[in-house]
Amino acid sequence: MNAGSMIRSAWELVPILILLIVGGVIAIRSGVPALSSRQGLRLAMGNASRVVMRLLGYGAVMLVVHEFIGMRTGLGW
Repeated sequence: MNAGSMIRSAWELVPILILLIVGGVIAIRSGVPALSSRQGLRLAMGNASRVVMRLLGYGAVMLVVHEFIGMRTGLGW
């Protein structure tokens, strides 16, 4: 893998990461009146944990699907 293909691969990941970050910020701020209050901070942390759990679940499902269709993940197992 040369430097050009590595840069091209990284460039393809940039829009995906931007969409994940923007979506995460929107989801974390959803339903939170103000972060300055204790309740607002608690709601934001609850939303953040839900976003993280959802992303981990999606990743796990993708790994299982890759295993079922025969594409090895290369994670060492």
